[in-house]
Amino acid sequence: MAHSVTSILTRFRSLGLGLALAAALGAGTTSCKKDSAPEVDQDAVANVKLATSATLGTYMTDASGNTLYIFARDVDGTNNCTSATCMPLWPVYYEANIKVPKALKAEDFGTKTTTDGRQQTTYRGWPLYYYAPATAGVYTREAPGTTGGNGIGGIWHVLNPDYGVVLASKTVVDKTAGTSSTKTFLTDINGRTLYYFAKDNTSPGTLPTNCTGGCAAIWPALYMGKPAMPSTLVATKFTTLTRDGNREQLVYNGHPLYYYAGDAATRGRVEGHNLNDSGDFWFVADPAR
Repeated sequence: MAHSVTSILTRFRSLGLGLALAAALGAGTTSCKKDSAPEVDQDAVANVKLATSATLGTYMTDASGNTLYIFARDVDGTNNCTSATCMPLWPVYYEANIKVPKALKAEDFGTKTTTDGRQQTTYRGWPLYYYAPATAGVYTREAPGTTGGNGIGGIWHVLNPDYGVVLASKTVVDKTAGTSSTKTFLTDINGRTLYYFAKDNTSPGTLPTNCTGGCAAIWPALYMGKPAMPSTLVATKFTTLTRDGNREQLVYNGHPLYYYAGDAATRGRVEGHNLNDSGDFWFVADPAR
């Protein structure tokens, strides 16, 4: 059956109008979908925050601005604040659903259970605490924005997420004498023990070559620029030396810092203190030496 030219043109016009209308509706639907999911302000919703002090630099707080602390004796990753005098003074921090600001990584946080069954949030394996000093016999958490617990005993510190080295304190076995004693020493932020090499003391002019080859495989250098650190360490004592090409090895008070392969990169493990390795002795990195 023949169709008039006018009829055909009318049909095309109708089809074009329909396609245009469908496209417009589709665009509107897409626009609505975008508008229904506004971008979340990660810093605004975070329940762990970062604060800044003129003397301590950056440090971590809870959502209300209460300062969070780490304890050097927790280097193994376990809460060691278990005495009747320690627990009320240093309440545990726990947040079941950590929401971090952009400057932090959620995967660096975890949860541990204390020996008495309490939940406690950790950061890179370090259990986190508040400080609650006693006034007239009543333990009261310090006010937001205050850092009164920092440096107490040389083993409690605010937590700066940028720390490169921190302090640990634990019973250490002397591998030569076979005796045990409590030592305070340097670790990296993951709690891995750092060591000094006795040969570096006797041959300071050849520091970059005192431990190379097989020695360096067993005692790897700590490659790091000058780090952020707890306030009880002396920042000016940190320097670096260049070795293995252009790599910087961190040095504290003239002592280059090393790991020990025998510790198997395990936090809190100390298998190299006063170890006689082929006539050369190694010691935990005691900041007082």
